[in-house]
Amino acid sequence: MNGHWYCTDCEERIDKQAIEDHEADGHHVKGRLRPDRLLPSDPELVGTQVDLGEGGDA
Repeated sequence: MNGHWYCTDCEERIDKQAIEDHEADGHHVKGRLRPDRLLPSDPELVGTQVDLGEGGDA
């Protein structure tokens, strides 16, 4: 998994090792994790799909 961390108070991207320091100062830290490999059916990769069924009717 790849992780990206962002301190909303400093308005900058931070390293994983700096998370505790920022939180100790009362800062809000957001993180986003992404798998190393996406599967072909992953909605993040292909977007939202609608099942049209057998006859193609929605």
